[in-house]
Amino acid sequence: MPNKLKFLFATLVITSLSFMVNAGPQESKCEHNWIAKSDRAFAADCADMAFSKSLKNREKFAWMAFTRANQLIKDSHGVSNSGKVPLWMAWPTDDDTFVVNPDFKFTKTNRDDIVPVTSKKVLAGNISLTEPDGANEEVTRNAVGYNYITKKAKLNTKKGVLKYINDGNQVNMPVGSIEIKASWLKVPPGGAPEGALTFKFASGTYWWRGLHVMVKMSSLPKDENLFYTEESSWFWTTFEFNNNPGVSHVRQKFITQRAPLSRKEVTAILSEGGIEGFGFEAYSPNGTQIRFTVNGNGKKPVILGHTDMEDFAGAPNTAQPNYWTSFNASCHSCHATAAINPKTATYFPFSVPTGALSPQYYGTTSSGANLYLGDGFVPLDFMWPIVFHAK
Repeated sequence: MPNKLKFLFATLVITSLSFMVNAGPQESKCEHNWIAKSDRAFAADCADMAFSKSLKNREKFAWMAFTRANQLIKDSHGVSNSGKVPLWMAWPTDDDTFVVNPDFKFTKTNRDDIVPVTSKKVLAGNISLTEPDGANEEVTRNAVGYNYITKKAKLNTKKGVLKYINDGNQVNMPVGSIEIKASWLKVPPGGAPEGALTFKFASGTYWWRGLHVMVKMSSLPKDENLFYTEESSWFWTTFEFNNNPGVSHVRQKFITQRAPLSRKEVTAILSEGGIEGFGFEAYSPNGTQIRFTVNGNGKKPVILGHTDMEDFAGAPNTAQPNYWTSFNASCHSCHATAAINPKTATYFPFSVPTGALSPQYYGTTSSGANLYLGDGFVPLDFMWPIVFHAK
């Protein structure tokens, strides 16, 4: 082979190898060492997977986020027969976060009891404050979100929220913020459902019905309006116990964006995360959500929810998911209305929208007055906990 041809051949080989080397790591950046990354790095590296057009990719990311939040730590209070509990059980609750002087320390020490919140269902008119055991929903958050709320932005009080906004700031949770909501139910005399995870807390033995997971993947530009933009910033998924009454019906008939992984694929993720065999295999995502509507064109709403945590969205009888003929739950749409009017110091009323919003969207106060999003309300970056607890 003439020298000139040898040179051209060698150049072609080197160029091809270079392309392969450069392309490979970029495609696997999210999955490379994903379990050991910080929450900030995990979110930044995995935004493309979380916001992928491929529902399979989104489902895979859902399992990865679930696996990270459920990393097993030592059980400090004997609530688990295994001596281990999920990491999020050691994260600060709403009660730890929304106090005048928050001082939570991240020590990987779990609580000895659940700390239920009832605000959402109280405002929706579905539960009485005198019987908080009816909700059994527990909200926790990671250090990234906690530190922003309590230290940087000081959004733990209403006074702090108003000052932050009136000083010209946008409430914009940092990339890597994680919000978790767990659903519990006391174990009845007949025992918990077969396969469900149970924990013996100070107030009684509860079985775990599921887990909402929301992860801040990217920050929106300051000129974007979170009420209306279809640009993705948060990733939403909700894991539910696979044998919950009616969950199969709801998943198949109403959830819009599902792509269940095979048992082999799930096992591989749990195994790589070191939590295979604990019992998480009995839970699965109902689906995922990254915007208001399916194709981001303002038409078909994305439907996502949990049959217990969003039971108020099911009809005709909220207590019988097996017979629901409709299920109008949307994590992104609902959370997008978390807002405050800085002029009137009024929070937007809790409501349950689906699909795209407009300035004409309204919520009704307890007095019967309608408040419109377009009438001076400022978004709180999908953070209902601020509305419910920063008083």
